[in-house]
Amino acid sequence: MVEKSLPALRLAPKKSTTLLIFILASHTGAAGVALLLPLEFWLQLPLLLLVVVSLVQAVRTHLWRSNGSAIKAAEWESGGEWTLFAVNGHELAAQLKDSSYVQPWLVVLNFSTSRFGRRTLILLPDAVDSELLRRLRVRLRLLGNADIV
Repeated sequence: MVEKSLPALRLAPKKSTTLLIFILASHTGAAGVALLLPLEFWLQLPLLLLVVVSLVQAVRTHLWRSNGSAIKAAEWESGGEWTLFAVNGHELAAQLKDSSYVQPWLVVLNFSTSRFGRRTLILLPDAVDSELLRRLRVRLRLLGNADIV
């Protein structure tokens, strides 16, 4: 349980060049694998289309935050409750899942909400104030709320 004395943390990530590079590299690799498969091109084409759809979805959701259900901000209240603010204006009460991942160079917050299911917020050092990101990592580690690898 979070002590009441802890201040609320509000996370409103900016666009991340690092995340853009990772998304592009991973999708380029997937497209390369699809092209290397010993299949006729007309059979590779649907795979390539799926990679492109995934690329567009990832960029719209995690980078541009233009997808209506994308998280534009998250707030961790002093009582331990999370509120997610979606681009479409919805405010969602959420619970942080144990599958969240915390490292100095990457924080992936996985949430479950009663109304919209699972949501993910990816935080990299170039998208969030470094002091705020440090405070978040410390609080998550102290409370044991995230997988520390």
